[in-house]
Formats: sequence, structure tokens, C-alpha cells
Amino acid sequence: MKNRILVFFTLLYFFSNITAQTGWTWQELTPMPEKVSNNAVVEGFIGNDAFVYSFAGIDTTKLYSGINLGAYRYDVGNDVWTTLPDLPDTLGKIAAGVSRVGDKLYIIGGYHVLAGGGEVSSNKVHIFNITTNSYEPDGANIPVPIDDQVQCVYKDSLIYVITGWSNTANVPDVQIYDPALDEWSVGTPTPNDNYYKAFGASGVILGDTIFIMEA
Repeated sequence: MKNRILVFFTLLYFFSNITAQTGWTWQELTPMPEKVSNNAVVEGFIGNDAFVYSFAGIDTTKLYSGINLGAYRYDVGNDVWTTLPDLPDTLGKIAAGVSRVGDKLYIIGGYHVLAGGGEVSSNKVHIFNITTNSYEPDGANIPVPIDDQVQCVYKDSLIYVITGWSNTANVPDVQIYDPALDEWSVGTPTPNDNYYKAFGASGVILGDTIFIMEA
């Protein structure tokens, strides 16, 4: 807990300095059609028009019954939300990841919460085409079902799915999805200890290096 508090105040100090130096300001825009958290969020462009997409998540009840498959698109230029068809799955889920490659969004993993409190990690890859504004058939299943993973894109080509939680435990797996071939391959795993395995971390690829930040 102390480490999390330290990280929070460090980030608060960082963003306060950035705001002071750049003159950036916060502005509240049109609210989403529903309040949601633990959703998968990504940006997408159609020509020069920018959009933000949200998939699945949990509503304000914070109950398993409030976990859903809802999807929305935000038009940045016009400050307008559109309700999209639900994710094509059988049960609501949270903690999925989403990445954009070209004009398609890949919504990967997440987990379902059952009425009795059990959790089941997802092995699904849902594909949303931002040009047609519709879902395509699911991609190949993830070899190791995963949620709360680090997910990042390499050169608009490969999606790296790194560590995360699989049903009952943190895993060190690095799974690599090739959207062009609809195939998964196995990457070098992280060290199998709690310094490297994570769930809820963030990551990015800069050049040929993956950077991961854990809270």
C-alpha cells in the first residue's frame, strides 16, 4: 500500500509539473452513454478523424451482474458518443485489452465473474473493423487465457500480450499475435517471479524495446 501511495503522489507531482510547463488544461466532455470502469479503451482514426472506442466493463453497481459487453465510440471532433453492438461473447467481462493494427481493433482476453464469485479468464480475440463499424469473426483463441495483461503493438504489425492473470495465478507468458496470419506464437517469458509477473501493469514498445511499468 505504501508503494502505491508513493507512486500516486509521484505521478501527481509529474502531471502537475507537466501542466504548469505546457499550459495544458483539463476539460470535461460529453459523458459516455453509461458509467463504466475496467473497460478496454483504444484510439482509432478514419482518415484524419479521431475516435475513441470502449469495450465491455462493469457498471456502477460494482456487482458481477453489472459486468457487461457494451461498446461505444466517441467522435473526438464532434464530441459525440455512439452506441455500438455488444461484444460478440456469451457473458460480460472486465479487464480485457484492446489494440489497433491498421483499421481493425483486437479485443483480447479479459475475465468473466460467475454468480458464485468464481472467475474465468477469456481466450477470445474479438475483431472490430473501424471502417465498416462492425465485428468480424473472432480470431484464433489465445493459447493461455489471460486478463489484466500488458498489451502493446510492434510496428503496426504484431500484438504482444505480456504476463497477466490466467484463471488462478499470475503467469510469465509472452504471447504474440499476428493479425495478418491469425496466428499465435510464443515469446520469451518473463522471469517467473513477482518482480516481473504482473496484472494491471502498463506497457509500450519504443523502437525494439518493451517498457513495462507496474504499480
